[in-house]
Amino acid sequence: MYLRRLEVHGFKAFADRQRFEFGPGMTVIAGPNGSGKSNVADALRWALGEQSSKQIRARKTEDVIFSGSDKRRQMGLAEVTLYLDNSDGWMPIEFNEVAVTRRAHRSGNNEYLINNQQVRLSDVLDLFRRAQVGQNSYAHMSQGLVDEVLALRPSDRRELIEEAADVRRHRHQLTLSERRLVETRDNLGHVRMLIREVEPRLRALARQSRRAARYQELAADLSDALQVVLEAELREALEVQTASQATHDQQSQAFNTARAELQKTEARLAEVERHLAERRTALESAQTRERDLAEEGLRLEQAVALAAQRLELLAVRRTELETAIEAQDIPADDASAIDATIAEFDAAMTAAQTELARQREALTSADEATRAVLRDLSEAEARRARLEMEIEDGERRIREEQERAEADARARVQAAAQRIDLLRL
Repeated sequence: MYLRRLEVHGFKAFADRQRFEFGPGMTVIAGPNGSGKSNVADALRWALGEQSSKQIRARKTEDVIFSGSDKRRQMGLAEVTLYLDNSDGWMPIEFNEVAVTRRAHRSGNNEYLINNQQVRLSDVLDLFRRAQVGQNSYAHMSQGLVDEVLALRPSDRRELIEEAADVRRHRHQLTLSERRLVETRDNLGHVRMLIREVEPRLRALARQSRRAARYQELAADLSDALQVVLEAELREALEVQTASQATHDQQSQAFNTARAELQKTEARLAEVERHLAERRTALESAQTRERDLAEEGLRLEQAVALAAQRLELLAVRRTELETAIEAQDIPADDASAIDATIAEFDAAMTAAQTELARQREALTSADEATRAVLRDLSEAEARRARLEMEIEDGERRIREEQERAEADARARVQAAAQRIDLLRL
């Protein structure tokens, strides 16, 4: 066993990280006074778990942390790590090299690590105690220790010899064993008291145990019965779900059919609206034509009335002339002139009658055209009303199908939720 190396950082005068390598054999650290030789020994003792500030020449924990200088500011922690060779297994730990680290913070807290694993101070002390290496063992001889040993009283010297002979470790173990034995006796007394307290309740506990066993049997029977009932309900729910799914499929098919019919009806409605727009345009033209024909008919009626009046006047005039001719003896020349006049009157009357007949025919044609346009308009309005009724019926059927589909969906969701609840039970 030997100390391989020592790493110091922030401990006393070692502001920078320093590494000291120790090989087999003897290693001597030499230097002038104040160079830090004693600080190396103090770092070794401090890393071994020394708790006495006096032994490491300090008053408190902050004194072991580098306090700063003119060129360097003070540090917040001190760290010392010992690297020990354990290839021959002299320490009770399964590592060939053991690294023991101690850190001190200005807050007064200390940290202990073994191979970079944080441990307690007692773990470090126990490790070194079992390896017969400690801050008070003979493995660490500080300056002036030989003179102190020679000046010790026999009782104190005996303690030192017992420490060197590893008697203290056994005494410590003996003390721990006696303490554990006392604790065991106390625990045994507590157990006996608990037994005396529990004995009167054993009968009640036995009854409760039998009841609990009976309860478990009944609970098992109830669980089996519930399982049978729930399986039956689950089968019924599955059947209901299957029927609902079939109904939903049928209704979905009917819904799709109704939607297709609605689309056809909408297409027909668009076509009818287009025809209706054309018919409205034609109606407006017919109405314009009707107004024109009405005006023309009115004009023709006025012309017919005027022609009739003229015809009556001509007839009266003719009668008067014929009466005058019969009453008087008119010369042949005058008679010829009168006959010519009468012929002109007859021709004018014939022309007026012909014009009256033509205008009457035109008025009749205008009336027939107007009646035809009104009849077409009435038929278009009737077709539009029928198509609107068909569209309303289709929309109503679609709403019913949607409501039925939503109801089926809610029923399926409820059935699925009940099935999940049954499976959870």
